[in-house]
Amino acid sequence: EALTSLGAAIPECKEMGKEMEADYPTGKEFLDQYLRPLGEYVAGSERCKIMLETKVVSIGKSSKLLKGDMGKIRRKGASFRTLVTTQADHGKGEKEEMIISDAVVDASGTYGNGNWLGQGGIPALGERSFSASIIRTIPNVVEDAARYLNKTTAVVGSAYSAITTINKLKELAAANTAATVDVHWCTRRGNDVAEGSPLYEKIENDPLPQRETLSKLANALASSNNGCAGTSVCATTDGEAKDEWPAPNFRLLYHPRVQLESISSNAADSDSTMSLLLRDVNELDEAATDKVHAIKDVSTVIANVGFRPDTSIFQELQVHQCYASEGPMKLAAALMSASGSGSVDCLAQESPGKDTMMNPEPSFYIVGMKSYGRSSKFLLTIGHEQVHHVMELLNEGI
Repeated sequence: EALTSLGAAIPECKEMGKEMEADYPTGKEFLDQYLRPLGEYVAGSERCKIMLETKVVSIGKSSKLLKGDMGKIRRKGASFRTLVTTQADHGKGEKEEMIISDAVVDASGTYGNGNWLGQGGIPALGERSFSASIIRTIPNVVEDAARYLNKTTAVVGSAYSAITTINKLKELAAANTAATVDVHWCTRRGNDVAEGSPLYEKIENDPLPQRETLSKLANALASSNNGCAGTSVCATTDGEAKDEWPAPNFRLLYHPRVQLESISSNAADSDSTMSLLLRDVNELDEAATDKVHAIKDVSTVIANVGFRPDTSIFQELQVHQCYASEGPMKLAAALMSASGSGSVDCLAQESPGKDTMMNPEPSFYIVGMKSYGRSSKFLLTIGHEQVHHVMELLNEGI
């Protein structure tokens, strides 16, 4: 519905809105049929300028105003100064540019700015050194199949990104039966089915059948012996038979209640693989224990452990952030108090309203995934409503 209503004014996007009204578009469909036509339309407008390959370094205020200077009227009257870097001509390094504006909307998102893997949310020992071997998004395993076939991969995380990655690796193994795909799945939480706390909680009457399928697969893999590798049929946690089980060449080992202690190099390995040292986590209080065990010969680590916002670009502005989520405080407080905040289902939420979009810094707004801070419950439809709210605030001169 949101796609249709937003795309109706732009002929190139209208068809996509109608076609996708009853479906859930994939990322590629959304890019090809909506974002690209929208981008072309905006680029052709005389009132818009799209700056590609541009990075925002910092945002501040004009005149003598610093972050500590109070006075809403004074700050409202001062324009914004945004320092950006772009690629210089002929690829000769970077060049800087200062953009002056009356308002700034930060829609830079959080995707790709992944959380660290170590205890307490900080980097594990060696994690920064092995950044080239760590993927912090959902990888396209088909396009990069050589990275996973006949190799060992460690997947860290217990949300839907993690099981999506594992499912794609399972499908890769099924399509390449002559090769093996070895996976170590590491989660901080356990899979306590008998106690009514499965790794993935069941959402009653789930409107997203794909999500329910992934949940069942995850709980079954986490409950089985060695991921049921080498068997054709295995019972899922809800007692149903699973017909399409991993092929024998997909070998998964599940490591519950662990956190990454360190990453080191296998010095004697010509393929430059890694060794991961995992520390067990106490079941009751999630405190680290003295028990550790190692995973060897790992070629790639896929860290599906969530994202965090890059707040450095607006450090010189007056933005009240939530100490837990790092999202804007008004919106964060509204999300925590809303009925959907404690629900497993991200669909059980509504847009909190335009007042929650306002920051102490006049005419500075954070929209999209970044407005939710570290939370993963952001929805595209909520983002569309946020943009409508910001447009209203800008028109009102707030």
